[in-house]
Amino acid sequence: MDPTPAQPRGLGSGEFAMVEPSPRAAVVASLAGTLSRAVALGDGEAALVVHEAIGRLLGLEPEARASSRR
Repeated sequence: MDPTPAQPRGLGSGEFAMVEPSPRAAVVASLAGTLSRAVALGDGEAALVVHEAIGRLLGLEPEARASSRR
C-alpha cells in the first residue's frame, strides 16, 4: 500500500481554489448583472436604484458615496 500525503496536492500555476460565495456576495453579483443591463438599456433611474442597493449591501451609505465624488 502506498503512503498517503499528509497534505493534499497544492494548486499549480494558473489554478484557483474553489470557494463557495457567501449569500451576500451572490446577491451583489446578481445585482451587478442587473446594473449592467439597466445601463445597456439606457435606464438611468433603474441603474441608480441598483447602484444604491449594491452600496448598501457593501456597507457604504449613499451619502458617503456622494461626498467621496466631490
